[in-house]
Amino acid sequence: MRFSPTFTVINSGQNQASAIISGTDALAVRRKIISLEKAIELYGLPGIGEVTTAGRSLVVDYDPLLWSHASIKAALIALESTVAQPLESPPAQLFEWPLSLEAEDADLQLAAAASELTPEAFVARLTRRTHIVQDFATPGISPQLFRRDFRGLSAGYRPREVARLVLPGTLTISSEGFAVTAAGTATYDLVIGTVPARCVDPETASFRIGDRIRFRMPRR
Repeated sequence: MRFSPTFTVINSGQNQASAIISGTDALAVRRKIISLEKAIELYGLPGIGEVTTAGRSLVVDYDPLLWSHASIKAALIALESTVAQPLESPPAQLFEWPLSLEAEDADLQLAAAASELTPEAFVARLTRRTHIVQDFATPGISPQLFRRDFRGLSAGYRPREVARLVLPGTLTISSEGFAVTAAGTATYDLVIGTVPARCVDPETASFRIGDRIRFRMPRR
């Protein structure tokens, strides 16, 4: 049976190719990227320069005297056939995460005003809704696991003028919607609160596009 690759290879620059990994399971995509990167190193292909990751892509620089786009594409597909296929993804899941609003330098009032709501109404809407996982990226490249699921920010939204470091599990909001960081990162977005870092631990947390997230406030 002919092997069917799970990625598309495109030209991403002069003497550079990108393997864009398909699939909706964030953890499976990350594992595939890491496996391909290790396979390239293991087989010691000549004429391969820098290999980097960017979101769901593996970017490979190659020597044009040894490789063409067609041959590097064939090599990457052959390498993938040596990589164990991930287990079948589980059905879409519903996650409930405890949300703390006691984050240092939280911007709840600014975010509420930008949404033309009181802080109490903003939190009520946030915790009442079920948020759909619509996007994800490899931590360290783009640490947002999901976003664009909280429409209606007014023109009054303004990001921070100075970026600040936030820790894993920080819930932020921008003009595009919510995001939860899975790794420490600098951001200009407004900070709403935090969820336990274990909820977004990139080593164990697995999210699929279509999964649902509910934030719940701790009982007093």
